[in-house]
Amino acid sequence: MQKSNSNIQARFAVVLILTTLLVGCSTSASKGTNSVGVVSSVTVTDKVETSGNLSADKLTTLKWGTGGVVEKVNVEVGDKVKMNDILAALRVDSVESDIATGQSDLATAQRDLQDLLDSKTSLAEAQLNVINARADVETAQNNYDALAYPRASDTLIKQTQAKIWAAEKALTLAHKAYKEVQHNPDGDASKTASLLNLTNAQLTLNDLRATYNWYIAKPTQADYDKAKAKLDLARAALEDARRKRDNIKGGADPLKLAAAQAKVTAAQATVNTMYIIAPFDGEVISVQAGVGNSAANGDSAVELVDRDTLKVETLVDETSISSISVGNPAEISMDSLPETVLTGKVGRIKRIGTVVNGLVKYTVVILIDPTDKPVLFGGTVNVTILTGEPHSMLAVPVNAVQTGTQGEYVILIKADGSTQRVVVESGDLVDALVTITADGQLKEGDKLQIGTSSSNNSTGNNRNNSDPGGGMPMPGVGGGPPGG
Repeated sequence: MQKSNSNIQARFAVVLILTTLLVGCSTSASKGTNSVGVVSSVTVTDKVETSGNLSADKLTTLKWGTGGVVEKVNVEVGDKVKMNDILAALRVDSVESDIATGQSDLATAQRDLQDLLDSKTSLAEAQLNVINARADVETAQNNYDALAYPRASDTLIKQTQAKIWAAEKALTLAHKAYKEVQHNPDGDASKTASLLNLTNAQLTLNDLRATYNWYIAKPTQADYDKAKAKLDLARAALEDARRKRDNIKGGADPLKLAAAQAKVTAAQATVNTMYIIAPFDGEVISVQAGVGNSAANGDSAVELVDRDTLKVETLVDETSISSISVGNPAEISMDSLPETVLTGKVGRIKRIGTVVNGLVKYTVVILIDPTDKPVLFGGTVNVTILTGEPHSMLAVPVNAVQTGTQGEYVILIKADGSTQRVVVESGDLVDALVTITADGQLKEGDKLQIGTSSSNNSTGNNRNNSDPGGGMPMPGVGGGPPGG
């Protein structure tokens, strides 16, 4: 499931910790304790944190095109293969007779076609048409393959379904508990708590259902049919371009050439059903075929991936998408493989948003740098997108930042021991410090008051009085008289 409102959550954490430490500071101050902090400089980098599922542009499961007995398996998990490599084969005597005889038909058809094509004549225009048609086929193939990428693993989908069942049970119990107190007067503690529990249970169930529906959503059959039709059309156009080129090149009879090409194509397609052939360069990540095993038409044989096309598709809130640009570096980690950290960059940003649980989100595709590290495809990964260059900011101890009627401020200790109230705006936590902006009124090395004396505390924390500072000597610091 996608992380949402990550920046808001981080800001809330800062405020929560800051508030807690300020309370501690106030308590110490009431006892008359004082300490000094120093303004320092830290390097920070803006980032957006989210999550997604690991996949690849070229990730496929190769299946048998006919039934038979496996004769050869030429690869193991981890092997690198080239496009058109034969990865596995069935025994010729175990397949249907028309496939077995197809090998002889293919050799004859190829020889006849070659006799027609043998010629020295060639036209640049015809060759250019072939090149353009081949590019159209590749584009149509990529568009068709993209429809098959899963959004989540089967395990994640089952886990989400289980969470939905548990949430439905929790909602039923919450309904029952609320009915018992719904007639209590408004403001009754038990009624308020039951209503809050019921509302939270319903929201949790709604979120889980939305997540589950997103996981299992798939393109419609019409989408597949349209993409397949475009692919078939592009392939047909490529074959036409090749035939026209070959006809011109060889000066052969167009009808004879077309008939010979058709025989080769048909015979090759028939023969190929008894082989598992690599459709692209890649790495074998799974082998289901085993020598001597029976295979049926459609059985999975080999899973193949091109690690140069690893990617993560993630959703980013509309509040953060404007800070992300194509080319931003990213880091990818996996809870399932905590020692593995991958790197990459933003490759694509879809400009049409999607509404998820009432929030508008935008799809960001992270292109992962080639890696030999172990990965689990389909699993959830954590993504950190760096949206800016590292830059320096002033930072102070968390409990140096105080709040008053006019907002946040710190107490600057001047060289003569007097103090000055400086308005600041706190930012992100960096270890035990918090970044601040102070409109140039502070610099690295300045000393700040942490905690206040009893008298100062009673003044600075009383909302009916003015904030402390403004030239008053700090007890026990610089040339001021000792406090207490």
